[in-house]
Amino acid sequence: MAHPLIPLPSHYAVIRIDPEATVKDLGLEDAETLHDVRSMSRKKYLVFLQWPEELPMPDMRWCRYEVVPIGTTLRPSDETRGITPDMVIPIAPNKHYTGERRSLRPTPSFPFSNCYHWIMNNVTVRV
Repeated sequence: MAHPLIPLPSHYAVIRIDPEATVKDLGLEDAETLHDVRSMSRKKYLVFLQWPEELPMPDMRWCRYEVVPIGTTLRPSDETRGITPDMVIPIAPNKHYTGERRSLRPTPSFPFSNCYHWIMNNVTVRV
């Protein structure tokens, strides 16, 4: 069976950003920048893989991918963008959401009980 070049869309995933590798790949590896990024923590982030932003090719080192970070709280207000804390979609088995939106029910079942999709929160990462 052939393996895809990149992860398939519409799946949840855990990503980890490597600041040092990122700046080196961008050619920004001066001493001050490298010193700064080496002090950054390498956290893991739970995301929903939305869709690749470009056609992946076998000779590409990476591909831009639109992802949706998954929140573990209601989102903070952002008056300039018209965003309120209730602009979330809970992910079942969410036990904390008391609003009117029905929970998404992924298959297989989601392993965490406190997660939300934050509306209008897409970002681009390199995969």
